[in-house]
This record gives sequence, structure tokens and C-alpha cells, in this order.
Amino acid sequence: MQYSGARNKPASGAIVPVVWYLLNLLATPVIGFVILFWLFIKSPETNELRRAHTRAALFMSLIGFVLISSGVLISWMAFGDVGHFGTFALVWAIALHTGFVLWGMISLAQAMSDKPPLFPAKWL
Repeated sequence: MQYSGARNKPASGAIVPVVWYLLNLLATPVIGFVILFWLFIKSPETNELRRAHTRAALFMSLIGFVLISSGVLISWMAFGDVGHFGTFALVWAIALHTGFVLWGMISLAQAMSDKPPLFPAKWL
């Protein structure tokens, strides 16, 4: 007997790359990125929805790394080794990191409902 809320079709598996994206940000940074990169390499073999979430998660990981590290580097070059550098770099990194985690949570909700990620379609 099938439950009333049971799926009629098999799961797309789009949740897996988004979970690894969030693990990359929150718990296991290097391991999460390596597994996400491995999923990206294997993505041509998967369905379209999982491939879209995998590509979006990898691109957001790379964009996040570039934005956070470049902001910290630019502030170090602008302020030097003074108190302003530490304050600016900390606020910059926390604000961007929070934004990327929130994008990951929205992307997880999209993946759970079998919808494509909120990301430019030409990059997927």
C-alpha cells in the first residue's frame, strides 16, 4: 500500500551536491570541495536536474572563495597591518560567508522540490 504523500517518480538526486556544498561551507571545507569537484567531473553521467545543481554548487564554491579571499587581500593591501584590516576582513568574510550559506539553503529547498537552482541558466 502506497502512502498518500509518496513519490510517484524516483528521486533526482539533486540534493547530494547541495548537501556537499553546505558541508564545504560549514563543516569540512577541503573534503567537501574535493567531493563536490568529483561530483562535477561525474556530472555528465547524471540527470539534468542533478547536473544543474552540481554545476551551480561548484561555481558558487569557486565564486565564494574568490570573493572572500580577494576582499581580504585587497583590505590587507589598503589598510596594511593595522586594526582596520582585521575588522574589515572579519566583517567582509562573515557577511559573504553568510550570504553563500543562505544561497545553499535556498538551493537545498529547490533541490528537495525538484526545481532547478537559482543560478544563471547559461552557466548550467
